[in-house]
Amino acid sequence: MPRLANFTAHDLGDGLQFLDGRLPDDLRWDAATFEAAWALHPAIRPSILMHGRMVQAPRWTQAYGQDYRFSGQTSHAEPVPPLIAPHLDWARNEVHPALNALLVNWYEGPGHYIGPHHDTTRWMLPGVPIVTLSFGEERVFRLSRGTGERRETRDFRAADGTVFVIPRDTNDAWKHAVPKSARYTGRRISVTIRGFRGNG
Repeated sequence: MPRLANFTAHDLGDGLQFLDGRLPDDLRWDAATFEAAWALHPAIRPSILMHGRMVQAPRWTQAYGQDYRFSGQTSHAEPVPPLIAPHLDWARNEVHPALNALLVNWYEGPGHYIGPHHDTTRWMLPGVPIVTLSFGEERVFRLSRGTGERRETRDFRAADGTVFVIPRDTNDAWKHAVPKSARYTGRRISVTIRGFRGNG
């Protein structure tokens, strides 16, 4: 990765890293801008493949810029909204110039989450990391690998304005999640930025 000078690297062992940082103040959302971003969420949550069957996703999702295929479905891309376009430009400058696609997730209350998973890399450009921006309610961003007694987890605070960077080799080895919890009563928006070949 050619940039990442302003991020903190966390050693996960085996030569793997996870990085975090903060958005500059001019890219963080005030209450009115957050409400405008919240209003972008689709009316219907998508159906996804979970444990071998199709179920309604526990969050709203929409792709922008490039189609995104995951969990047995495709989120067909819309044009990047002007509200989010500066964040894509910032990620290209600060993280990697090949980033070109966004997936936005909207979480509300204790029933919304995303379970442990590896991002599908079939259509991603080699060497381009995954970048996630967090807005709104603070949640836990959890990395995990292994099972049973060998399971290892690392928790990070996904506070408003936090940026996480997952290198491709880290995504291959570690799953990531935003776990469900009864203590979450507010709203969170995540903007995940990836680099895809062609149209997703």
